[in-house]
Amino acid sequence: MTYRFIDRLLGHASDVQAGDLVLGRFMVEPMGDDSTFLNSIAIAQPSFCVPDLRGHWQLMEPGRERVEGTMSRAQVLDRLDVTSILDVGKSVREVLASGGTWLDALDVSPLVPGMSERAELQEFEKLLADRLGHLVGVCQRPRTHLRVEVERTAVARARRLATQASTYLAAHTEDWDRPTLRAVVPKRILSLVREDQFDIYENRVAVRLVDHLDAYLSRRVTEVSRLLRLFNEVGDHSSTAGQGSHWRQKRVYQLWGDSLDAGEARRKAERTLEQLKFLKYSVSGLMDSVLYREVPRRAIVSTTLTMTNILANDVHYRRVAEVWLAWARLGLEQSPRADKHFEEMQELCRCFGGFALLLVIRGLDQLGIEPVDQSQTLDGDAIDLEGRGIRARLSWSLIDGTLRLSIDGARPLRIVPIPGSLAMFGDEELARLIRDADAATTREEISLVLYPSPSSEAALRRMAPVLAHRLNALSHEVAERGQGRAGFLPVSPWDLSSVERVARELRWVITAPRFLAYPPLIANPPIPKIADDAAWLETTAAGVVVTRAPEVHEDLRLTERLANQRKRLEALEDEHEDVSQQLRLAVRDGSASGPLNARKKALNASITDLRSQIDSLAEFSKALDAAIGLLKSLLSCPTCGNIADPRRDFTGGRGHRFSCVCPDCSTEWGTEACPSCKAWIPTLMPAVSSLAAHDSAVGWLDRLLGADVLAVPFKLEDGTLGFVCPSCGHGHERCVASAEPERAGETQSESWVALSSRACGSARS
Repeated sequence: MTYRFIDRLLGHASDVQAGDLVLGRFMVEPMGDDSTFLNSIAIAQPSFCVPDLRGHWQLMEPGRERVEGTMSRAQVLDRLDVTSILDVGKSVREVLASGGTWLDALDVSPLVPGMSERAELQEFEKLLADRLGHLVGVCQRPRTHLRVEVERTAVARARRLATQASTYLAAHTEDWDRPTLRAVVPKRILSLVREDQFDIYENRVAVRLVDHLDAYLSRRVTEVSRLLRLFNEVGDHSSTAGQGSHWRQKRVYQLWGDSLDAGEARRKAERTLEQLKFLKYSVSGLMDSVLYREVPRRAIVSTTLTMTNILANDVHYRRVAEVWLAWARLGLEQSPRADKHFEEMQELCRCFGGFALLLVIRGLDQLGIEPVDQSQTLDGDAIDLEGRGIRARLSWSLIDGTLRLSIDGARPLRIVPIPGSLAMFGDEELARLIRDADAATTREEISLVLYPSPSSEAALRRMAPVLAHRLNALSHEVAERGQGRAGFLPVSPWDLSSVERVARELRWVITAPRFLAYPPLIANPPIPKIADDAAWLETTAAGVVVTRAPEVHEDLRLTERLANQRKRLEALEDEHEDVSQQLRLAVRDGSASGPLNARKKALNASITDLRSQIDSLAEFSKALDAAIGLLKSLLSCPTCGNIADPRRDFTGGRGHRFSCVCPDCSTEWGTEACPSCKAWIPTLMPAVSSLAAHDSAVGWLDRLLGADVLAVPFKLEDGTLGFVCPSCGHGHERCVASAEPERAGETQSESWVALSSRACGSARS
C-alpha cells in the first residue's frame, strides 16, 4: 500500500474503512512513487476524504482493488455556509502565508464578511425589480409562431378547406353525410387548422429565466433571513443582559462593533427581505402563467444567449434578454466539474481549520493570553504564549487543520475541526461518531471537536435530547466516572457565540488546573515553626500549606535571610582561606599545625552545613514565590480583572476548598466538593439576577454566561446553586433537556447506552 489512511478524530493512521464516512474526518497521505487516486483525481499531497458530485468517494492505486463508499448528502453544507467558511478561512490562511503576526490575525473578523453589503439590495436585484413588468408581460402575452396543419375535422368546425379536400372526400365515402343528385353532403372534411406555437427559443429563454430567478431569489431570501436573525440576536442581548452575564454582552457588542451597526443593519435587512419576498412571490406567480405551462420543462437554454430579432427589437423581450445577461454574469449556474468540485471540498476542509485557528486566537486574546514575542510571525506551526500567570504553547497543522494547546502543569487540549454538518446525522450514525470520539479521549489530553453550526435550530430539536446536548457540551460538562468524554461545539461565521464557546473551553483548560492546585504545598520547610510567624501559612504533616496571598507587612523577609546567610558564608570562606594560608606557612616553617588543622576542619563542616542551609532556603523561597504567585493569580477576577483583597474577599477552607468574591463586579469563583464522589469542582459564577427559566434547553449556557463559567451551574431545590461535577457527572441530569414523552422515565445513561448499542449493531451489520 502506497498511502496512509489517517483518522483525524483518533489522531493516527487506521485501516481504510469502506462505506459511509464523515466529511473531513479522514485523510489520505500518498507515500510511494505510484500514483494514488482519490475520486479519480491524482493526489501528491495529503488530501481530505471528500465526496464527489454523486455523494460517493473512491480510493484507487494501480494494481490494487478499489476502495469506495458514500458520504450522506445531509452532512454537506449549504452554499451560504460553504462560501462564508471559505471567505473567513482564506483570510486567515493569507495572514499565515504572508507572515502576519498575532495582531494581524485578530484583525480578521470571525463573522460573515460583508454583512452590510449582503443585507442590501444587489444591483442585479434592482435591475430585476425594474424589468420585472416586462417579464410578466412576456409570460402573460407571449409572442408565438403560427403553425398550420391539415386535419380531418367535422364540417361545423372547419374554417378553411385544404387544397386536397375535394379529392380526399371523393375517395373516402365514410366521411360522407349523404349524397345528393348534384353533389355530396360531407360529414367530415380536410381543413386547415391554425395553432399558436409557444415553444420557440425566445419563450424558452423567458421560462427558464423564471426558474433561474426563483432559485436565485430563494437563496437570497434565505441569506438575508439568516442575516436578520443574526442582527436580531445582537438586539436580544439587550433584553437578556439583566439575566445573564453583562461581560458576555459587552464582548458580543465589541465583536459586532468590528463589523457594523446592528440597529441600522437590522432595519436595512428588514427592508431588503421585504423587497426580495415581493420579487420572489411575483416570479413564483409566473409559474402559473400560460407560457410557463406551454413550454416543456425539458426545454434547455444554454447560459450564452443567442440574440434573435425578437430578443433584440421587441419592447418586452429586449428587457428579458437584459435580465438574462445580467443573471449570466453572476455565474451561478456553471455546471460543476469533478476536479473543481474536488478542489473546492479540499479548500473547504482547509479553510474550516483556519477558521478554528482564528476562534482559538480570539478566545485566548479574550482571556488575556498573548504571545511572548508580539512580533513573531505565524508562518510557522507554533507560538509561545503567556498571561494570567501561565505559560502555554499553541501549535497547529496547516495540513490536517488540527490544533494543540499545551499548558505548563495542565493537560493539553487537542482540537479537531470537522467540516461535516454533524447536526444532520441520524441518531444512530451520530451516536457512533460520538462513541469513536470518546474512545479516542485519553487521560493525558482533552479532546474537542468543532463542527459547523446548523443553519436552523430545528436540526437539534429533531434528535434525541441526549445527543443534542452532547453536540453542545464540553468534555467536563458530560463527564461520567471512569469514562473519557470528548467535547463537541458548533461554530460558524453565522454564529455570534462561536468565539464564546471556544473561549469557554480555553478558560477551563487554563483556569481549572490553577483552581484545583489550591492550596499549594511546600514540603520540608528549612525554617522550623515558620507558620507560627505567618498567619497565611499552615503546618501539616506533609509540609507547609499557603492558604492565602500575604499582604505587604506579612513578608517573611526570606530575601534578607538569604542575604545574611550568604554574607556569613562569605565570611567563613574568607576565614577558611586565611586559615589555609596560615596552615601552609606553618607546614613550611615546621611550626605546630594541630590547632590550625582543627580550625580548618571545623570551618569545612560549617561551610558545608551553611551551603546546604542556603540551598534549602533558596529552594524554599523559590517554591514559596511560586505558591504566592499562584495565590495572587487566584485573586484576579476572571471576568473584569480587578484584584480582590486577600483578607476581606478571599476565604480558604478545608482540603482544596476556597472562595473569592470580586469587590467590583461581584463575580464569585472558587472550588467546592462534589456531594457524590467528593472530587473538587472549580466554579465561576458572574453576578446574574437568575438562571434562565428554561435552563435545560440546548445552548442555554452560551446565551446566558458564554465564556464566564467553569463547571456548569444548576439550581437546587432550595434555590441555591449547584455545579456539575467534572469527575463523575453529578448534577448532569439537571442540565439535559427533558426527554420525549415516549422516553419518559429513561435516564440519560440508559438513553445513551441504548443509542450506542443500536449504533454498534448497525456498524456490525
